[in-house]
Amino acid sequence: LLLAGICEEELSRKPAVDVFSLRENALHLRDIDIEGFEKRVERILAEEQPFLPDVDGARLAVERDYNRQPLLPALDAFAASRARSIERLRNAALDRMADLEGVGRITLQQLLQRWREHDAGHLADIEALLAGRAERKTADAA
Repeated sequence: LLLAGICEEELSRKPAVDVFSLRENALHLRDIDIEGFEKRVERILAEEQPFLPDVDGARLAVERDYNRQPLLPALDAFAASRARSIERLRNAALDRMADLEGVGRITLQQLLQRWREHDAGHLADIEALLAGRAERKTADAA
């Protein structure tokens, strides 16, 4: 809903080379959900203390050229992945353990906290991009 009604050009606008656009944020969230958190939750619940590899989101963004991908299918895939994870987590034992590359031993509960923080960071980035968009529109109208 945050991105509804925004033109293709604005979705792909990058305020700086090292800053994700609105589209890149959305597609990054999709890929990190599907290839990172969804798989990690599935493995923690199915295996005894699995090793969970890191997912290099910055590399994926470059390799997959996010700004050239359509937004709506990405949002649909993101929503489907999140729904699968939520279903898996119903009544899950949050004290199950795993080893997360670059972090060490974590519980499922700690993984969920990391996931929440990751999402919150990108939501803040999206909100900042939208605020900048509103400021540009106000300045253009003046």
